[in-house]
Amino acid sequence: MTDPWTPFRFGGGRTLPNRFLLAPMTTDASDPDGMVSAGERAFVRRRSLSGFGGLISSCAYVHEDGRSWNGIGTAKPGHLPSLEALAGDLRAGGGLAILQIYDGGRIARPALIGEGRMRAPSAVASLRPGALTPREMTGAEVDDLVGCFGAAAERARQAGFDGVELHGANHYLLHQFFSPRANRRRDCWGGDRDARMRFPLAVVQAAREAVGPGMVLGYRITPFEPEPDGYGLDDALALADRLAGLGLDYIHVSLDDFRLQRPQREDRNYMVASAPTGGDGRSPLAEIRAVIAGRCAVVACGGVGTLADAQAAMVAGGDLVAVGRAPLIDPDWLRKLADGREADIALRFPHAPEEIAARCAIPPRMVDYLLSRPGWIKREDA
Repeated sequence: MTDPWTPFRFGGGRTLPNRFLLAPMTTDASDPDGMVSAGERAFVRRRSLSGFGGLISSCAYVHEDGRSWNGIGTAKPGHLPSLEALAGDLRAGGGLAILQIYDGGRIARPALIGEGRMRAPSAVASLRPGALTPREMTGAEVDDLVGCFGAAAERARQAGFDGVELHGANHYLLHQFFSPRANRRRDCWGGDRDARMRFPLAVVQAAREAVGPGMVLGYRITPFEPEPDGYGLDDALALADRLAGLGLDYIHVSLDDFRLQRPQREDRNYMVASAPTGGDGRSPLAEIRAVIAGRCAVVACGGVGTLADAQAAMVAGGDLVAVGRAPLIDPDWLRKLADGREADIALRFPHAPEEIAARCAIPPRMVDYLLSRPGWIKREDA
């Protein structure tokens, strides 16, 4: 299947009207208490109205000590009204509303969580410049955090979301537990590859129990680590195989560009392209599709800006296609694509930050965040 305009039905019965998903994107624009802001609501509603089959929210934190930016909260019952509002905005255009949930672990932001509260699988600092060394979580804390993911998934169900995506990629906590670089524990939550899978698998089971069989449940995975001593594609394939056996509806393969097979760097140096040392030249999409053998869908992402790109991503192994940068630049990207007006799609941000915010319906704090990644999105000349 290479036609992204066809519907897609998940095993639990929820149906996407087309194969396009709005990719999850960091907004850094929620209120300090984790309530979704008016700017975020306008951001997702504008893009929902363009006709995406499904929309994945910006990450929502499941524990106050795991906040990596000023994001949406799903850590306590008081966040429920905010989540209900967000679900309605995501669904405004007729697509499915999916809440992505996460914990930052060792890449939580100290300014948000307080000094001394950063915790992770092991007392090993991130490769990000200036990173602090976290303390190693106790076994009881790990058990508790599994419950926090389950509780967050339950709030997503109560708030009216159609699905939940667990963020197991891009160096956040679920990724950290699977990484031999980050997880050096000697208890049941660390050790060999199978042992390092236990936390992600436990979280998936807790989330599925919380949402039941009818809601969509996805997992975002980084297919390999290009950093020294990182896990390779074969390791990710083993994890994907186990995940697919737990009743997931999809696995979302996190890549900056599906063609280049380049995952996000932990050091966040966007000016240097990382060599895909762990990928061995193989296509993560094709390899993951083969190992899960139809038990769930595969979501491709990265480098999709045209209809031909979306079709190529499906040929490469994606059942669904998540798109981020293109609808960031042009909120009407998908509508123009559907209407055959590809030539009318904007390809660059305006030069002035305030004009980006106004023309592209992006919260000002999110604009600041986007512009902190040099060259990630092209801008018009001054």
